[in-house]
Amino acid sequence: MLPPAPTNNPARTPLPGGIRSAQWYCLRLSLRHYENFFVLGPLTPPRLIPHLAALYAFCRHSDDLADEIAERGEAALRLDAWEDELRRSLGGYPGHPIAAALTHTVRQFDLPHQPLFDLLSAFRQDLSVTRYATFRDLRDYTRRSADPVGRLVLRLYGYQDDELDAISDFVCTGLQLANFCQDVGHDAELGRIYIPLEDFRRFEVDPVDVLNRHPSAQLNRLLHFQVVRAYKFLNAGAHLPEKLVGRLRYSLRLFVYGGMQVLNNVQRDPLLALRRRVKVSARQKLGALAAGFHPLVRAGKRRRGARP
Repeated sequence: MLPPAPTNNPARTPLPGGIRSAQWYCLRLSLRHYENFFVLGPLTPPRLIPHLAALYAFCRHSDDLADEIAERGEAALRLDAWEDELRRSLGGYPGHPIAAALTHTVRQFDLPHQPLFDLLSAFRQDLSVTRYATFRDLRDYTRRSADPVGRLVLRLYGYQDDELDAISDFVCTGLQLANFCQDVGHDAELGRIYIPLEDFRRFEVDPVDVLNRHPSAQLNRLLHFQVVRAYKFLNAGAHLPEKLVGRLRYSLRLFVYGGMQVLNNVQRDPLLALRRRVKVSARQKLGALAAGFHPLVRAGKRRRGARP
C-alpha cells in the first residue's frame, strides 16, 4: 500500500519523532522487500544503514508510484507531487518521512541533487515510454534509472572519483539489463518492452510475440542476445571491487555475482522469463555470499555462454 500523497502546503511542521522516526520508517520499508538481501546485508557498516535505507526507500517509493497506480495520469500527478516534495525537503521544508530522511543523508554526505532528479525522470518516463528504438535510447534510460544509485552509494562510502563513477555505471547498467532479462514477462504485463526495436528487426521477431508470450526459436535467440549484452556490461565493471577497500569491496562483489547468477539462470532457458520472473535460489544466494570473498574478475571470466 502506498503512503499518502504529500501535501502541497510548503509551511511544514516538524516531523513527529524527528529524523530518527523518519529513518526508522525507511528502514522498515526497506526490510519488507526481498532486495534487502543485497542492499542491507551483514557487510553494511552500521553507521551507513539509515542512509542506505533512506536512499533505497526513496527509489522503492518512486518506483511504486510509477508501477502500482493503474491509471497513468494519476501516477504522473503523484510523481510530480513527489518531486515537489523532494524539492521542498531539500529546501528545508520536509514533510514526508522518506524525503526527510533522504534530505538528512544528502546534507550529511554532501550528496549531489541531480542524480535524485535523474531517477525521478526515469520513473516518470516509464509512464509514457514503453518501447525503445535503439540500444542507445535504452542506455539513456539506464543512465538515469540505474547509474545514479551506484554513484550515490560510492559517495556514501567516501569515494568521489570520475574513474570509479564510470566503472560503476557499467555495473549498474549491467544489473538493470539483467533485471530486464529476468522480468520480460512481467514487464510485458505492464505493456513495456525493454528490448530495443532494432534488435527485434535483427532477429526477425515481432514485438507482439513478447506481449503475447509466444515462444519461438528466433525469440529465444533474441533473449539470449540480451543476456550476452548484460554480461558484457557486468564484466566491464567486474574489477570495480578490487579498486575499493573495506566492506564495500565485498558487498559490491555480491551485487555483481548476484547479477551474473540471474543471467546464468535466464541463459539456461531464456523463454522461461516470458512466463515468470527468473529468480536466484536460496542456495545460489549462499553461493553469492561465498563468492563475495573471492576476486570477482576471475568469476566473471568463468561465466559460460556469454559470447557474441
